[in-house]
Amino acid sequence: MAKKFLTARDIDYHADQGVTEIQVGDDLVVTDLGQERARERGVRLIRLPAGEKSPDHPAWEETTPSAEVIQQVRSAVIARLGGTPEGLDQIIQKILNGK
Repeated sequence: MAKKFLTARDIDYHADQGVTEIQVGDDLVVTDLGQERARERGVRLIRLPAGEKSPDHPAWEETTPSAEVIQQVRSAVIARLGGTPEGLDQIIQKILNGK
């Protein structure tokens, strides 16, 4: 069974969406910072009985970055390198596609 991780960023995402409880099964590892953030944001972490899997959460589903995010990455790379490297757009797409 593949493990998923629940981080502080995930907690922030859920809290911003109005989530007040997250069910935690055997397949989900909550990081120390995730636990701390849950306390800070008032999100209850509910431990499921042994052997039960956590329900899927939107923060874990693959999402496509917006054109704005891609442009921000592109601009940051150009600023850091002082110019536009050849094939930059293709490299960004490969990274975003996990290749």
